[in-house]
Amino acid sequence: MSVDHFASQQIRPKRSMSWIDISVWLNEQKKLLVDSYIDNVFVYSKELMVLRLRKRGEDKQFFLIVEPGKRVSITFSQVSLEPHRNLTELWRKHVRDCRVTGVEQYDKERLIVMDLKCGAEERKLIIELLPRGTLILTTSTLEVLLALEYRKMKDRIIAPRHPYQFPPKQWVQDLDTIDTQKVVKDIVEKRQNIISYFVKSFGVPPELVELSYHICIEKVGQDNNISSVAECVINELRSLQKLAVESPKPCIAYIQDTAIGFYTFEPLHIIKIYGARIEIFEKFNDAVNKYFERDLEELIQKARLGSLVEDIEKLKVALNDMEKKLEMYRKELNTLSNIVQLIEERYPEIEKIHNCVRSAVKSEGWDKATKCSNSIVSYDKSSGKYVLRIDSASIELDVRFEFIDIYNSYRKKLKDLGKSIERTESEINRLRSKVAELEQDVEAERRSIRLAMKREREWFERFHWTITSSGFLVIGGKDAQQNMMLIRKYLDEKDIVLHADIHGGSAVIIKTGGRTVDEETLHEAALLAACYSKAWKIGLHAIDVFWVSASQVSLSPPSGEYLPKGGFMVYGKKNYVRNVSLELAIGIEILRLDEGCTVRLVVGSENNVSRRCLVYFVIRPGDSKVDDVIKQFLDELSSKGLRDLVKAVDINELRSKIPGKSKIVKIVVREDVKKVLEEC
Repeated sequence: MSVDHFASQQIRPKRSMSWIDISVWLNEQKKLLVDSYIDNVFVYSKELMVLRLRKRGEDKQFFLIVEPGKRVSITFSQVSLEPHRNLTELWRKHVRDCRVTGVEQYDKERLIVMDLKCGAEERKLIIELLPRGTLILTTSTLEVLLALEYRKMKDRIIAPRHPYQFPPKQWVQDLDTIDTQKVVKDIVEKRQNIISYFVKSFGVPPELVELSYHICIEKVGQDNNISSVAECVINELRSLQKLAVESPKPCIAYIQDTAIGFYTFEPLHIIKIYGARIEIFEKFNDAVNKYFERDLEELIQKARLGSLVEDIEKLKVALNDMEKKLEMYRKELNTLSNIVQLIEERYPEIEKIHNCVRSAVKSEGWDKATKCSNSIVSYDKSSGKYVLRIDSASIELDVRFEFIDIYNSYRKKLKDLGKSIERTESEINRLRSKVAELEQDVEAERRSIRLAMKREREWFERFHWTITSSGFLVIGGKDAQQNMMLIRKYLDEKDIVLHADIHGGSAVIIKTGGRTVDEETLHEAALLAACYSKAWKIGLHAIDVFWVSASQVSLSPPSGEYLPKGGFMVYGKKNYVRNVSLELAIGIEILRLDEGCTVRLVVGSENNVSRRCLVYFVIRPGDSKVDDVIKQFLDELSSKGLRDLVKAVDINELRSKIPGKSKIVKIVVREDVKKVLEEC
């Protein structure tokens, strides 16, 4: 074997995490995972599951993305895709609210075992990242409960109530304990491919072997000394493998702007040989997310655009058929036009020939018909038709009809063919317009996916919230349980609490951070308390809102009294913001990121929302259902050519922003919104 391995090799993009990648990833993320709770589960297919996790006592939720056979990573952005309903519900029953008590890599393999505590039961979640891997939930004794995909293989079965068996180990030798000389001898005698040998025999990731090989080629030289190269590779691998795990340098390599691999080390061989560009990351998890971002985007596109793409392809096939038909019609029209023009130019001559032929056929038979003209090139006795060849044009005539009738027949065919061409052209234009419209929908959907994928939710977004014009965070409970949570957990000593002066409503907190609150902030917070109260549902136009300091609020009622769920006690003097108008603005804020943009919904006074949003609507209590209000707003955006923005909006989140039946009093769409989206 020639040691010049790379001379004729085409580099292949990396498709999955290696066992070293997993080891580095776990070292980095294990602390975050352990003692977290599975808050929710989303099963999208046998190829993708997402676990929403949260640490008890901490606000920010995060998402564990699992793509069996490919990768595992953590993100703070929710996957914008509709989950598989039945599978999701099934998995939720088994793992929701379970606590992650431990996470380990199994025996230097592409396998991760998560220990779960589900009530009184202990379970294991096994993530297989090797080829044809899946995701399996087992009991503590490794009896299969659930799997993303059930399988029967020659060496193991993955099915409910069957014992789970780890995949058989493909390699048994360890680099640290091998006999170097024995390995070198084996490679030389069997003329083994060095790279393949170490990958198959020791389970070393190909990219690490290739780097070691490249380093050794430079050290040993191009002298085909396989023995020297093999011995060098062993030594380099031992060193590089240790560095890759213990002192990782996360990065992605690009060749001509195409990502071809993510690594825990700097791939010098790819840089030198292929001229790769390297992007460095602080965390390996970030490199994994970035590398697989396009794959995830394509998966979402496939799910959300499947029928649209199919419709476009069907229309294109129909369009192609129509264009071929139009071409045929036009050729036929050209031929007919030439015939009609020729007949009109030489009408007497052709009519005389036709009358002669009719008479000859009638009296003497077809054999005598050719005496009428040398231009007769063929005839058909059974049909009574014959062909004249005049000036390179072939004119078909019929002895059963007068010449004037034949001429009129040609004229009618010409007219009918013109109409057929018009209809075909009209249909082609319709199909082209439809294809263009659907392609715009596809592009809008793709842009909306990119916008939604960048979305990272802040901890306060699970509540009603706004950021006032002066920069104060205001949060409010969506229900009685959240009201209690806000008072118990999020109310600090110098915060301010507000509530509409009516039974039933959101407990609202101004997070002051010790700063003095201005009047404008009080009014903007009072608006939230007023709008998200019973006052909206009963159709009031305005209501008073009281506010007190945190020290005046308690969740403990006086002795002998009962405090309803979600309620709180207020001691001392109440301050009032009088006659707060129930008029709420809801807008779509476009947030610029380092790469691209994302969108989020914001609420508040029109004055505040208009400063942050290029599109928004203003509502008051009314008679329109929430979904009708949403439709009116989104239809207006669509009519302005903002379908990508419409698609990026989380409808469920928008629904939660609207307090109840409403009427839209204003919709604002700024002219520069398209330009901003294009720049994203």
